[in-house]
Amino acid sequence: MLAEVAGEFAFRLPRREQQRLTIICRQLAGDPFGEGDYVTKDQTGRALQNRLIEDWVVTYWADHAVKELRITEIVQV
Repeated sequence: MLAEVAGEFAFRLPRREQQRLTIICRQLAGDPFGEGDYVTKDQTGRALQNRLIEDWVVTYWADHAVKELRITEIVQV
């Protein structure tokens, strides 16, 4: 599941980049409890995993209750 900020970022990308990003998000969803490259915290203190994949940093957390991966931010580096 993409948060609004992440969705807006993805929507603005060219079609080819959207397809690459879709593949990356599906890979992350395949291992939602995998650790990122580093951890940050959101405003509530929740641990957010940050993973550098290709030329993006994808920030996410696993929602155990509903078994979903919540992608909160995507930043191109």
